[in-house]
Parts: sequence; structure tokens; C-alpha cells
Amino acid sequence: MTRSNTNSECLSSRRSSSSLSATLQSSTTTDSKDIITQNELSIQKLLLELQDDLKKTKDQYNISRDAWLAIQQQKSSNENTTSQSSKQNMNQALANVHNEMDIYRTALAKIAQVRQLQIEIVNASKNPNDTTRSHTTRRGLADFLSHMAYSLKIWYGNEQNGTNRNNTPPPLCGAMPAASNHICHVGDRIAGFVESDDGDENWILAEISNVYPNKTKYDIVDIDAEPGKGRYYNISKRHIIPLPQWRACPLTCAQALFAPRTIVLALYPQTSCFYKGVVESIPRVGNDCYSIIFEDSSYNSGFSPEFDVPQMFVVAHKDVKK
Repeated sequence: MTRSNTNSECLSSRRSSSSLSATLQSSTTTDSKDIITQNELSIQKLLLELQDDLKKTKDQYNISRDAWLAIQQQKSSNENTTSQSSKQNMNQALANVHNEMDIYRTALAKIAQVRQLQIEIVNASKNPNDTTRSHTTRRGLADFLSHMAYSLKIWYGNEQNGTNRNNTPPPLCGAMPAASNHICHVGDRIAGFVESDDGDENWILAEISNVYPNKTKYDIVDIDAEPGKGRYYNISKRHIIPLPQWRACPLTCAQALFAPRTIVLALYPQTSCFYKGVVESIPRVGNDCYSIIFEDSSYNSGFSPEFDVPQMFVVAHKDVKK
């Protein structure tokens, strides 16, 4: 009788637990669907706005071009114009150019928003409570990291910061290091130096999951972690390298790029680990990648072929063992 009651209680408990789990999973699924729906609507709105911005850029470009052509024609024809008139024409032409640049920056910001919304859709599509979910495929991981890299805004120069008259790129712009007092926040993507269960030490692509009150220790989670595998690590600040928060425009901020032949840590293709490599060539425009040659003992030469790696995943080399 007692055993029967006990079995009944256990069965009831399991049903309650199962019901609670199903409710939580259903709630998570609903929240994810809401995020996906809302983001898709936002993307549609942004794309419609970008169509209008495209027309504005063409119109403003024509205005700027006509203004400069008029100035050139005025000079070539040696028209008798006052210096004041010439100065006014020049100032107007410069104002037209600045207006054109503002329109371009607005459009680029919206493109970055679209990319970020797409990443959020990818994240929402992954249900963390679904322990039966298969591990992310290499192809899926590569696509996710590509979206992440190209969602970064591009830093063009001091026109984005009126107080920065020396055109000095900010910390975490391209190759620029973090400030000495930099503090990571929950959700920041970083390169973290960790030791796996089998004793291997690697720099991995990870996300900050918790910041301790003293701001010198962090909990991080492997970006490539499988559900239920517990790939969480507690590491010190010196074992963390913050990833760039801006891409440097090679045309206006070349000083924020690693020079060729620089030794770096870069994300090896189709993996979530950073390895030592050397910069073979640098980006020429904002969307270009570095060309990196990695140290790789699987090749007879000891070095890999050249691989393209986005700016977001190339950081200064750091040897934590010294």
C-alpha cells in the first residue's frame, strides 16, 4: 500500500515536473517567436527606409558634383568674381559634401541595424532549453560569425566625433587596444584563454555571462557550446582580450589596422578558437578582411595557406604564460 502510494506520488511529481518544463519551453518558444516576428517587421521597415535613402544619396551626390563642377568652370573661364563670392561658393560646396556624408552614414547605420536584427533572429531561433538540439554545424557557425563580424559599425574618422581633432581612432576600433580601465559587460564578445577538461589551453571565442563585483574576474561561455555540456569558465581579466567594437575604414583610419607581417591572434576558419598567425595583407575597404597565415603543424611547411579573417576576429597577440 505504501509502495503504491509512493509510486503514485512519484508519478504525480514527474508529471508536474514535465508539465512545468513543457510550460517553460512553451513560454520560451513564444518569446522567441515574438522576437523573430518583431525583428522581421523592423527589418522590412528599415529596408523601405534604405530605398528612400538611396534616392537621397543619388540626389545629394548630383548636387555636390554640380557645385564642384561650377567652381571648376568658374576658375577655368577666369570669370571676374569677387573673393567673397568665391568663398561663399566654396563653403556651399563643402556643406553639400558634408550633407552627402551624413546621408551615407545614416544609411550605413541602418544597414548595421539590419545585420544586428538578423543576428538576434539567429539567436532567438536557438532554444537553449531544448537539450535534444543537435550541435551547431560548422557551416551554421561560420554563417553566424560572418553576420556578427559584418554587423560592426565602421569608424571613418573625426567627423564622427567633434571633440577628436587629431583623428585618433577610439579604443577597440580595429587594431586599437582597449583602454587600461576598460571593463567588460555581460554580453560582450571576447577572446578568452581557457583550459579544457583534457588540459588543452586555447584562446576561444566567448561571451561574458557574469561580471564579479571587483571587476577583475568574469564568467564566460563558449560561443560554440553545446546544450548541457557546461562550457562555462571563470577566468581573470588578464586572460581576456575584448574584441573590436568598430571596424576601421582603411581609407580614412589606416592607423587602426595591423600592419603587414604583424603577429596576431586570429580566429581560425570553421572554428571558434584563436590561433597565432601573421598578417599577410590588410583590408583595402571597410568590408575587406585581413589575409592571415597561421602557425599550423598539420602542414609540411608549419604554416597554413592564407585565410580571410574579418577585423572583428583579429586581435593583438598575447602570451599569457610569460
